[in-house]
Amino acid sequence: MNMIGHLDLIKKINRSLILEKIKTDQPISRATIAKRLSLSKSTVSTIVDELLEKKLVIELGEQTATKGGGRPALMIGFNPKSAYAIGVDIDRQKIVVLITDLVGAIVYRKKLECTNQIDELVSIIKNCLSDSNIAEDKIIGMGIGVPGITDTKTVFSAKALRWTNLNVHQLISKQFAFPVFINNDVNCAGLGEMWLGSGRNSNHLFFIEIGMSIGSAIISNGNLVYGYNYQSGEIAYQMSKGDFEQKRFNLPNDSGVFENKVSGTALAGHGMSIKALFERYANGDSEVVPVVDNFIVELSIAIANAVNLLNPERVIIGGDVSEYMGVVMNEIQKMVDNLTPIRTNIRLASLGSDAGPLGAISFAFKQIEHS
Repeated sequence: MNMIGHLDLIKKINRSLILEKIKTDQPISRATIAKRLSLSKSTVSTIVDELLEKKLVIELGEQTATKGGGRPALMIGFNPKSAYAIGVDIDRQKIVVLITDLVGAIVYRKKLECTNQIDELVSIIKNCLSDSNIAEDKIIGMGIGVPGITDTKTVFSAKALRWTNLNVHQLISKQFAFPVFINNDVNCAGLGEMWLGSGRNSNHLFFIEIGMSIGSAIISNGNLVYGYNYQSGEIAYQMSKGDFEQKRFNLPNDSGVFENKVSGTALAGHGMSIKALFERYANGDSEVVPVVDNFIVELSIAIANAVNLLNPERVIIGGDVSEYMGVVMNEIQKMVDNLTPIRTNIRLASLGSDAGPLGAISFAFKQIEHS
């Protein structure tokens, strides 16, 4: 790392420390922040001014005069209602739009059908912002989760939306006065669960989303792991020795081998709803027990392998299928414990369809904080 990169890293670390100190110790003066964090007053003053400009903190007024006299200090605080952010989760046929304050309290929610047209997406977001009665200058940023391979600006491939090498950031950000950030939808859901859901207070997570397709997100030290070209977590393509022997391979433009065994699409192929499948399993129905038992084994092996590779503190299972998985979670935990000596805690996600947009907001906050 060169000297400039080193200094940028130090500044990001200091910024995070200062913001957290303001959140926990408010009201607090610049001088007190500097003393408690052992930072120079000039460093603290510069970073606090940046945080004020970004609306992440506010000035609370002067401190009450003390016996020693002297000029009263200007106190700094964290007001979660001082600004808001928008989170958008895009699916094949619908989108979810949330607006939250700075601590994730939802002040507006809308779920509606949508095509994959950017113009329609922009129009929906603008209408939601208008409906919320929140002034646009109070919005500090927007995060958007997309079902595909993407960095923070360009969607390289989103088959469900028929987007290829589309600079979504450029197309959308020019329509708004606030910054816009793009990420994969499953990554966003994982961030949402870490921020406000089943992964709260844990910085090392493996998140699996089981819907009609399947995907995962890897979070280490509180940050997403993207891989060489933004394709880490593509659990749909995981294979076993049995798959190889039976010549089940991952083919271009096809669903992954693992997805074909464990996804909602695979489970729905047994002539009943996924809800009914798990309900009948809970009642010991001999017709469905082998189907769900196989699901448990396949998923447990995949989780155990991920635990061996990643050593996550928690494994969170989300997505539409997870809503019915309460009856099998004990079996999955026991089987994973038997498959690997590395301990982890496996939980169901708790945020439902809010996980994606909340995670998109969490991602936007991080990008703004570190910019």
